[in-house]
Amino acid sequence: MNARAGWVQEFWRIAVVVFLAWVIGSIFDQVGLLLLLALFGYTFRNLFNLQRLANWLGDPQAADIPIHFGLWGDIYSRIARVSARQAQREKRLKTLLNEYASSTSALPDAAVALDVSGRIRWFNDAASRLLALQPAKDIGQPLLNLFRSPELSALLSSKDYARSIKVSAPGQRDRKLEVRIAPYGEEQILLLAQDITDRLHQERVRKDFVANVSHELRTPLTVLSGFVENLQNDESLSDPRLVRPLDVMAQQAARMRQIVEDLLLLARLEGDSAPSQQENVDMGALLRSVADDCQSLSSGGPQVHCEINSQRGLLGDQKQLRSAVTNLVVNAVNHTPPDGSVTLVWDDRGNDAVLEVADTGEGIAAEHIPRLTERFYRVDAGRSRERGGTGLGLAIVKHVLNRHDAQLEIKSHLSHGSRFICRFPSSRLIA
Repeated sequence: MNARAGWVQEFWRIAVVVFLAWVIGSIFDQVGLLLLLALFGYTFRNLFNLQRLANWLGDPQAADIPIHFGLWGDIYSRIARVSARQAQREKRLKTLLNEYASSTSALPDAAVALDVSGRIRWFNDAASRLLALQPAKDIGQPLLNLFRSPELSALLSSKDYARSIKVSAPGQRDRKLEVRIAPYGEEQILLLAQDITDRLHQERVRKDFVANVSHELRTPLTVLSGFVENLQNDESLSDPRLVRPLDVMAQQAARMRQIVEDLLLLARLEGDSAPSQQENVDMGALLRSVADDCQSLSSGGPQVHCEINSQRGLLGDQKQLRSAVTNLVVNAVNHTPPDGSVTLVWDDRGNDAVLEVADTGEGIAAEHIPRLTERFYRVDAGRSRERGGTGLGLAIVKHVLNRHDAQLEIKSHLSHGSRFICRFPSSRLIA
């Protein structure tokens, strides 16, 4: 029954009751009294149904719908349908919440939901284990009162969703966590913490292994190179058949020494995240010195030019910066024909400063560019070895730039040369 039909029936029901009361009242000459009794009865009926409706709304079960006809029956059935739909929605929502809780509980990483003021709204089981949070008492507490860390406080204040920090777990200084934040909802934050203790241990073992092996190789390589050099200089060994083998042995020993030195340098760079020295580096003078050295060493090679367009210095480690620039320039010289050129640029770009090494060489295919800074990655391994490359130069450059808060950008096209752009932030510049 639709609402309009129910109201029409109810109207006619009232009209019939009033008409019958008037007829009976006319017969007994008591019209007023009968009309009053009829209206009283109708009112009593509505009050009775209102009371039943109120009682039923306290627990509107579909099986206990009050039986009635007319408008009241339509009201009961409509409320019952709405209640049934609401119960179904609540059931589906409860199922989804249970599935969500089960899935988040199964995560190995800690997840903590924070409101706009940094108070804990919810966290999973991993957060109890990694962050020492207790469900019974920590919900609603400010996270920073329970997890005291200056780095975490700075991360939450900055709302830098692209950055992560490494901190010790609360009460477990030997356990290291990688923490990042992500926005969700209305100005709410989801904090994610991953246990990276094993990963850091493996990295430390790998670094120690590389450093120790490289260090141990230095002595036998020095002995080998010394004997090869003595054999080359020994006039009693004039057999032409020995010249080529000895030259190859000397070249490979020298290459091995260079690889060892580069590996040791990488191990030192990975030792900590900040430069070992903080000094005012004159970048103009450094670039000119590197350009002169590379030009003198590559006789018959491409021309090396300098364009110094900024007088600002750089706060950092001069030795490390020189190593990075030298690797970039040597790499450019090795991949540029003799009739080409290599240009070193130091320039201001807005608030930042840019060190750029550009060449007119063979260029690099796009698919190789993302992997150029990987250790021992070579675009053409054969030609790289012929030119004396170790495959570690750009890896060293990347680590030096990271230690100076700089970014490396590589732009290159085949047959059109390459540009290696190092961007240093204003915080590293000295007027």
